[in-house]
Amino acid sequence: MDNHIEQSSLWNLLEHITENLKSKRLADVFRFISFYPGETYGPHKHLRIEINYVKRGNCILHLDNESVTFREGEIMIITSDVNHLFEAGSEGTTLMQLEFLPEIFSHFSWNTEVMANGSTPAPVFLFSEENRLIKIINNVRIMRAVQRIVNELEAKSPYYQYLVVMYYAELLILICRYMDEAYLPICTNESLKKAIAYIRLNYHTDINIHCVARYVGISERYLRILFSQYLNLSPLDYLNQIRINKAIELLRNTEMSIKEICFQCGFQSPQYFSRIFKQQMGISPREITK
Repeated sequence: MDNHIEQSSLWNLLEHITENLKSKRLADVFRFISFYPGETYGPHKHLRIEINYVKRGNCILHLDNESVTFREGEIMIITSDVNHLFEAGSEGTTLMQLEFLPEIFSHFSWNTEVMANGSTPAPVFLFSEENRLIKIINNVRIMRAVQRIVNELEAKSPYYQYLVVMYYAELLILICRYMDEAYLPICTNESLKKAIAYIRLNYHTDINIHCVARYVGISERYLRILFSQYLNLSPLDYLNQIRINKAIELLRNTEMSIKEICFQCGFQSPQYFSRIFKQQMGISPREITK
């Protein structure tokens, strides 16, 4: 009896959300689209939240005062009313696009009292000036959540609208999780925030503590002090932690080989990758795949 009530309540909730969307639109744009080399689109802005997954090639997104490059496998989230110009790379670009009104996310209520980690309740962060453009690297789960939404909207199989709503909830949670992991609280030291942002954007390249310190504009010694004081880690330990977290995600969600994942995550040799992986996880990468 209780299970029947719970199932009925979930069904009613999904129906309530879909029935109360403006014009009952689950998305305004959902497609795969290709651009020829150097092709541009814009500048323009819109109320819709726009998510683009770079399936092939690379591209540049130009905002009013900055330009951000996106490569194959990366995701851009452009929030509402942000003026932007899209430019395809030198070899062209293929995107998986999803655009939807922010009201879809607003239908998922959040109880601030249960957010014990002190983070800002979602989806507030998606409407802030600070996060007008979110760049996501090597996050297979977010890409797959977007792809499931696009696939369901294209196929329109029975009850597809309810699945789409649940996938939107999953997408929001995954973005929230990414934001919690990628950004430190506002009170954190600004130099440390800048160092962490740099590491998270460049972990897949051959960076070291000297690169990070030079980018932030502080000495290597002071950088070590900041990481020790706030995170109880060395900068190298933090870099390896980010790399291992991404490696685990790829091991669990892709068919890539261990060697491919090793280099994709910024490690310079499979042997070093396996040693660091085992130090942090207690098991080998191969055991994770099993």
